[in-house]
Amino acid sequence: MKLALLATIACLSVALPGAARAGVSLEATIGSQRLGVTRAPGSGEALQPMGDYGAALLLKGGPVELGVASEGTFLRGSLDRFNASALAGVAADLPVLRLELLGELGFANLRTRNELEDAAAGDPGWERFVGVRPGLTAKLPLVPFRVGVWGLARWGLPGTSGAAYGLLGRVAIDF
Repeated sequence: MKLALLATIACLSVALPGAARAGVSLEATIGSQRLGVTRAPGSGEALQPMGDYGAALLLKGGPVELGVASEGTFLRGSLDRFNASALAGVAADLPVLRLELLGELGFANLRTRNELEDAAAGDPGWERFVGVRPGLTAKLPLVPFRVGVWGLARWGLPGTSGAAYGLLGRVAIDF
């Protein structure tokens, strides 16, 4: 499955017209449940909560996009748990829209930065997931901001069998 995902990303990087310009994007995300969206638009499929709030840092070079992302669940105003993932894929800029297709490899149900470091170092016992993250943003006129959504399809999340689907709203600033 990982090989198929990498092959798809490689093919799309060649096929997509209008590569995303080089640069850095910093974005804030909000879970669909915080936006009042509980079903996938157009399908009625139930969406899984994928974190209340989060952030992503994306580096772009031509059609290739690399980055890191995290989203957390908050309980009584404090961070309860979070997911963290590495991202890689392709992006294409159209006149007003940016289309992205990223693969992700991450860890779920982390509580501290030390747990993230242990998981990244390969310590056993951490809940790993793989996913696909298609994205769409629209550029706001006259400012370096974008607004849009991430669709999420993740395999291996705790408490799920098969794919778990989610949606994140996003606001990004491009540098």
